[in-house]
Amino acid sequence: MAEQHTHAPESKDGHVHAAEAHSHGSDAHGHGSYLHHVRPYLIVGVALFVFTVVTVGLSYVDFDHIFGSHGMNMKIGLAVATFKVCLVGAWFMHLKSEKRSIWIPLLFTFFFCLGLFVLCLLAYFNPIMTTGHTHH
Repeated sequence: MAEQHTHAPESKDGHVHAAEAHSHGSDAHGHGSYLHHVRPYLIVGVALFVFTVVTVGLSYVDFDHIFGSHGMNMKIGLAVATFKVCLVGAWFMHLKSEKRSIWIPLLFTFFFCLGLFVLCLLAYFNPIMTTGHTHH
């Protein structure tokens, strides 16, 4: 017969009971210890929900009229969305605890993406109207 390896001693009847097998004599392995690790995720999840409600609420406000500028609703909405993306990246994708080796490519990607946005803005404000071909 194979030898039985458990952390709990056998009872008088020779069986190991489940409650005794999971008990290591320490509260570190208790059933309530997972709340310490889950709590930040719940807080971030609630914050994401709250800022989603804020985004929907902001969509009903005409910031173009308030600030006298064009596209302010889009800019404010993108600012809230950027904050939410940072929360998701930091907590749910675990980027807050990454080493420097992941941040260098991430920063390169960010600046490359920013450069593409700048090129799009330049094309928007200074479009090419013709292809240079004229017909007489």
